[in-house]
Amino acid sequence: MSRVRQEHGFTLMEMLVAMALAAAVFGAALSILDVFQRNNRFDQLRNETQDNARNAMDLLARQVRNVAAPSAGSPGALLVTKNYSLIFDTIDSGSSFVWGANASHTMMVRYCLNNTTTTNEVLWMQSKRWNTAGGPSEAPASVGCPDLSGTWEASRQLVEHVTNRIKGQTRPVFTYSAATAPQTASIEVNLYLDLNPGKAPGETQLTSGIGLRNVNRPPIAAFTVTQINKFVRLDASASYDPDGLALTYKWWKDGVALESASQVYETPTQESTGTHTYELAVTDPGGLTEKAKETVNVP
Repeated sequence: MSRVRQEHGFTLMEMLVAMALAAAVFGAALSILDVFQRNNRFDQLRNETQDNARNAMDLLARQVRNVAAPSAGSPGALLVTKNYSLIFDTIDSGSSFVWGANASHTMMVRYCLNNTTTTNEVLWMQSKRWNTAGGPSEAPASVGCPDLSGTWEASRQLVEHVTNRIKGQTRPVFTYSAATAPQTASIEVNLYLDLNPGKAPGETQLTSGIGLRNVNRPPIAAFTVTQINKFVRLDASASYDPDGLALTYKWWKDGVALESASQVYETPTQESTGTHTYELAVTDPGGLTEKAKETVNVP
């Protein structure tokens, strides 16, 4: 009688257990790899968004530093100065546009923030060029951001995932050194970025300050009126130029120009009884003029 040969190996139950353990190990490894890949992709997108924001700020800085007034007598170069919208004229040196009579290659640029989705606001740039000697003297009445009505020649999306106004917040993109456009000499740009609002790692804030090198701010016109025995003394020493430039003066009385270009004017004779209106115009070397008016009752 032959002896039964002994067989070595795994039983079916052992094979099933081994396969289950292998599947669990491989599943865990694949899950970790998937999380790593997703985090890596998120970091790449986050870095790309921040790079886009930095490039947009650099582009804005170059354009603002080449800012140009629409005309010789224009009050400043910034046309619109709002918290989420900025329009100005600048010099375009790298375009293949046929400029024609526009010898200085001046173009109008608009930056605005679209908040259709507050968790993903988008910064846009729009531009307008012309080939005539004189361009627009003021900014067009833009409709929406971006304005796609045909007013602007080109529109370009610069930065996504901006969250300046998320959850009802009112954090300006543009902050100015003066409340009115003509007196603005510098701009601060603030962009808050977040690809995944409400989750780590949270917002990133990018800030840049830009000074206007070519800006010519209009002067401030102001004067005082002093009466002594019906003689009137007008003193414009309170007038000044924000850029420190010398001013010229011109006076009017009741709409009639006076023969005086001095800072202080004194009437040569006594004024007649009644109400008189005196007006001052101050002009800087760039041709910018501002006026002030005072009404005086001579007893």
